[in-house]
Amino acid sequence: MLDSLAHVIQNYKTQDTNYVNLRIKYTARKMFLTPADTTWPGYVTKTLEISKKLNYPKGIAISYNNLGIINHYFLSDPLEGLHYYQKSYDVFEKAQIYKRYEVGVLTNIGLINYEQQNYDKALQSFKTLLKNPENKSKFSTQFYIGNVYGDQKQLDSALHYYTEALKGAEQNNHFIFLANIKTNLSIVQANVGLLKDALASTKESLNLIEKHNIEGLRVTAYTNAAEVYLQNKDIEKAEYYALNSLKLHEALNSLATKNAALETLAHVYLEKRDYKNAFNTYKKHIVLRDSLINADRKLEISRKEIQYEADKHKAISEIEIERQKSIKNASIIGGSGLLIATLIGFVLYRRKQEAVSKSKEAEFNAKVSDTELKALRSQMNPHFIFNSLNSIGDYILKNDTQSASNYLSKFAKLMRLTLENSEKKEILLSDDIALLKTYMDIERKRFNDKFEYTIEVAKDLDADNILVPPMILQPFIENSIIHGLSQKDTPGLLKISFKMENNMLICSVDDNGIGRKKSISNNTNDDNKSMGMAITKSRIEIINKLKNTNGRVAITDKSEGTRIDVSLPIQFAF
Repeated sequence: MLDSLAHVIQNYKTQDTNYVNLRIKYTARKMFLTPADTTWPGYVTKTLEISKKLNYPKGIAISYNNLGIINHYFLSDPLEGLHYYQKSYDVFEKAQIYKRYEVGVLTNIGLINYEQQNYDKALQSFKTLLKNPENKSKFSTQFYIGNVYGDQKQLDSALHYYTEALKGAEQNNHFIFLANIKTNLSIVQANVGLLKDALASTKESLNLIEKHNIEGLRVTAYTNAAEVYLQNKDIEKAEYYALNSLKLHEALNSLATKNAALETLAHVYLEKRDYKNAFNTYKKHIVLRDSLINADRKLEISRKEIQYEADKHKAISEIEIERQKSIKNASIIGGSGLLIATLIGFVLYRRKQEAVSKSKEAEFNAKVSDTELKALRSQMNPHFIFNSLNSIGDYILKNDTQSASNYLSKFAKLMRLTLENSEKKEILLSDDIALLKTYMDIERKRFNDKFEYTIEVAKDLDADNILVPPMILQPFIENSIIHGLSQKDTPGLLKISFKMENNMLICSVDDNGIGRKKSISNNTNDDNKSMGMAITKSRIEIINKLKNTNGRVAITDKSEGTRIDVSLPIQFAF
């Protein structure tokens, strides 16, 4: 059939709208069957050119959409794909007779923004789709909205849209979407405490996948099933689905779901008191999680660079239009008046252009700095996590299961607090102190109670109303413990204090360890020390840039030990 259609196109004598429609039909039927065919961009571009010559909106818009699909899916260039999708939508929006074609294009725009984590834009597209009377599968749109809210941890909204999507998919007997919806719905139900409902959704999803052999969904369904069974305390099935999910990952190389499966499997091993496998699996999870976070940061910076360039060019174009208007208005003035008006207009134009450019550049730099700050915070996590994991490994090797269990309990608390705070710019000082206490308790256990610690908050400070960057003191505390206190022959003391001075928050780490000079002469491992210091100093530099403040780190060498004072801009929660 495709060969006969190709033959008709080849022998068609006139390049009219019917000819364009034949090319569009051929593209729709064959393009996804042969995605590796490198001739598709040229073929679709030719269809676009013919459509433009004919001034044929349908041909123009569908060709733009097809170029979007090629760039998005075949060439792995989502931003170029989005560019073409948007051009397609702009054409369809002007021609109301093609309203039904908007559905596919808006879906593509929404999906690509969802993939790029532009959640507000994704929701805008999907919610516009819900209002489109030509949208005959609103349940799929509701499913996509549920996914967006799920990623944003707005679980009540996700639950609502998944439930609505489920009704539509059941009415239309669309088993692929039914399986998709139930797979994602199960994890949301589990996370809001509806464990029995989550278990029912999981079983229904797995049954649909087996019955209809939906291989593309199996890996996600298994990963989610493992988490749901774990929360329902069915450890055997949780382990089964987590392990089988990881086997599928080896073939599919889906890193995000692999990361989730590793985390679930680590918790399964904890429940089984299989500490050695818990330790090894969690290490794999942390390594993969860190690489995914860094990849997300690169994507975010790239997206902001492109947005900055687009905004800059738009602003310059608007200035150019204003300048042309000024020249047109000035042209009615005769003689030297025209020359003066033109010169003044040119100077004003240049000044405005420079001001807009500088403003946009400053805005962009602030956004990138914010992104870099998130990246630095994410780098801190594996830095101290691995030290804790190594301690767990030591207990396991010594077969000290009780100590390993106690240590893991504190470690789990540390992980929960760390993960909760890792994406936040600031947290309450009281929350940060709780996090540091847990960390120091773990380190005390690790070093066999070789030190005590105290935490003092000045009376005029309300720890529940002061905001601080999460874990900003952690590398300094770590250095004090590892390079100072642990090297002493006698038990040491670590003092942590917080006070306000000259509108700055002074956070101090004071130890009576062996001091920096002796630590250097002992040739203790300085790699982690320098890394932690460098990351923290970079964080403070970026905070200074974003908030226009003068935060700093001051190190004082004492006769016995070291004192570090970190100055941060004071910031209140309310």
